[in-house]
Amino acid sequence: MFKDYEKYLSISMKVYLFVLVIIFILKIVGLDYFGIDYNNSTMLKINNFIVGNNLENIYYALTLYIYVYLYVSLSSSDNSKRAKIYSIIYTIFFVGIKFIDSLIANTFIIFLIEFVYTLFFCLHYTKFKNIKNVTIKTIKLLILNTIFQLISLYLRNIKHYSIESSFLVNSILDLDYLLMFIIYQKYLFSMGGENLCGKEVFLFSLKKINLRQSLKKLQRKFQNSINSFKEKIKEEKITFIIFFILSAFWNVGVVMLVLFVAFLNDTFIECVFILTSFWLSKGKFGKPFHFDSMSICFIVSNLSYFVLNRITAPLGISIIIPVLLGVGLSYVTSKFVKKTYKPLYRGMPEEIFEDTISKVTEKDSVKYKICKEFYIDNESDLSLSFKYNYSVPGIRKIKERINDKIKGLN
Repeated sequence: MFKDYEKYLSISMKVYLFVLVIIFILKIVGLDYFGIDYNNSTMLKINNFIVGNNLENIYYALTLYIYVYLYVSLSSSDNSKRAKIYSIIYTIFFVGIKFIDSLIANTFIIFLIEFVYTLFFCLHYTKFKNIKNVTIKTIKLLILNTIFQLISLYLRNIKHYSIESSFLVNSILDLDYLLMFIIYQKYLFSMGGENLCGKEVFLFSLKKINLRQSLKKLQRKFQNSINSFKEKIKEEKITFIIFFILSAFWNVGVVMLVLFVAFLNDTFIECVFILTSFWLSKGKFGKPFHFDSMSICFIVSNLSYFVLNRITAPLGISIIIPVLLGVGLSYVTSKFVKKTYKPLYRGMPEEIFEDTISKVTEKDSVKYKICKEFYIDNESDLSLSFKYNYSVPGIRKIKERINDKIKGLN
């Protein structure tokens, strides 16, 4: 898998959450473009092929297996081959549960039966060890499952839903949910923590999304820009203002052209989502890439967005795919930047620290912990020597070796 795998998944989830908030706001003010696209030619062809050949049950069995596997792996914190094999067995029995559901008209009883069985196979997989912990995780997953499905139904303007709905409706509703659930699972396991679905339930970890801290950083940057502008002489101020105005006109013109081309290709809203995802994630993977020539930048930008607009799924089919493409564009462009790594220093931004030290040592190593606590948390050499049972010169030697390795990257 590509580098920065964890960061790509994390940023994609955050941007997707932001996009969902924007969609909710748009729906509240009456701008609703997010219902299911019943006339998409590709989806209709897939629908006609599967329905015409009576393959619906194979599809439902496959998606059911994915659901079961995700529950098993997340509730037990196990992503091994064993979890995948056991999930096949549990899925076979779950088909029988679904048959019983079809004979019952009461929605609450159906939900209760499925909850009990889901909890049972999660507990059975762990051999009924850590019953309390597994039960709590399973309940949280079921709550997240229900919430996300309700959100999907609301966004897609479906007021009355049942499993008997058309295959086209079911497959479109499944698409974003499955993708998001899989990304969530992959991200958590890439983090390697034991507290899956515990302190880091879904994306609402304050450590990962700290809005107050982000606003403070933005405020500091804005204030620094103002102070820097005030210190310039008159000629420099005039030059800066002219450059800023021309640059703003240029960038707005490029965006308007990209959107106009997207409008001609009937992908205007999708393009807005791709652009938004790109801007929100720009700089998250490192310094953004820029061409030396504005004409080359203009051509490449337009070609890139044209290609993404052609390959993206319509919002009537998927909301998360344009997000993944926009974040992916930000990731790919950052790889063209030749990085120069500076030695670690106290007071450096944590993002730069993480990006730098990850190139020379593992995140769970003692060297990483010592450097983080010294350079980011401002611990002293003396306190670190007591904590990690090193001498003070030994602590300093570790930091020197790390910085020597960083210098060797350049």
